[in-house]
Amino acid sequence: MRLRDTNPSMRYTALSICSVLTLVLLWFLLTPRVLPELVFPSPRSVYDAVVSLKWHLFEHAAVTLIRVLIGWSLGVLTGILAGILMTWSRAFYATANPIIEALRPVPPIALIPFFIIWFGLGPSGQIGLVALGCFMVLAVNTFVAVHTVPPVYVRAASSLGASKFHIYTTVIIPAIIPSLMSGFRIAAALAFGLGVAAEFMGAQSGLGYVMMVARRTLNTNTILLGIVLLGIESFLLDKCIRVVGRYLCRWSETSIDSIQTIGSRL
Repeated sequence: MRLRDTNPSMRYTALSICSVLTLVLLWFLLTPRVLPELVFPSPRSVYDAVVSLKWHLFEHAAVTLIRVLIGWSLGVLTGILAGILMTWSRAFYATANPIIEALRPVPPIALIPFFIIWFGLGPSGQIGLVALGCFMVLAVNTFVAVHTVPPVYVRAASSLGASKFHIYTTVIIPAIIPSLMSGFRIAAALAFGLGVAAEFMGAQSGLGYVMMVARRTLNTNTILLGIVLLGIESFLLDKCIRVVGRYLCRWSETSIDSIQTIGSRL
């Protein structure tokens, strides 16, 4: 007879911690004995980069995070608004959809030279590039999410006398929030990539700027340090989105939750 796991969450947490510790242990063992410092810096070399940059490192990290958060917020809000308006008005859909579909396949990084010409080397162009990438993700995500709302919900609200505005605010928007959470997370990851790419092209501050300067002198320890900090910031933002999403969608039981619940009972 199989004993039931009394605390499966602790077991899975232990597995996650072990996987991370394994990677860190391999990093200590392989560098610099197997892998040269130039190929992959050792932990001591990365620590030396932290000591060298001191508080300037955290200033650059804060600048990048602020740019990403502003650009992500603008892109998310405008993308959701555009997606809802495309389902609200056929005229707006006929006007905006061809433009979005024409620009969506274009990598936003390819537009960096134009953003430099239009906005200069200031933060406005870098924030605008991040916002553009996030806008494309959320506009499409919102448009698709609205069309996946069961029509029976809309018909039920309409039969009770709800106006179009009330149907959107009380039925459709709450119903699409679980679907939008994945768009938020995808846009957040894209925002960091676009933010760093924009800083490569002419910023005078930020982690991308630090990594660009380090690349010129082959300081791979500083580059790896920047990558680690970007990963930490991206993880924290993603974690915040998941926590807020779990709270907003506490009424919704996802399919993966159901599968895990069934699996824990076997």
